[in-house]
Amino acid sequence: MEVSNRTIVNGIKKRVGKAKGNWAEEIPMVLWSYRTTPQTSTKETPFSLTYGTEAMLPMEVAVNTLRAANKDEEGNAQDLRINLDIQEEKRENFGMRQAAYKHATERYYNQRVKEKSVLSW
Repeated sequence: MEVSNRTIVNGIKKRVGKAKGNWAEEIPMVLWSYRTTPQTSTKETPFSLTYGTEAMLPMEVAVNTLRAANKDEEGNAQDLRINLDIQEEKRENFGMRQAAYKHATERYYNQRVKEKSVLSW
């Protein structure tokens, strides 16, 4: 959670720059960016972990990309239902991947701490 908050705060700082009074207006765009960016630990976006599918970016709709032009409302609704049916299994897999990532990060950190303590003796 701390890493997520830090990422969001840094995103707001980058978007606002010197005009610090407008930070509240930037929150929706920063959150959208965070939710549609794949995370290192899961290799998936928070949006896809929540809804079972990737978000269609506003630019895809505005520019009328191939994905937006070929959308099928009825087929899309059916695909969403299928994705939601298998979502729990996907979340379990992502949880295992996240646990493995956490374990690797802890091992790396502990190794670095051990090296520093050996050097300080």
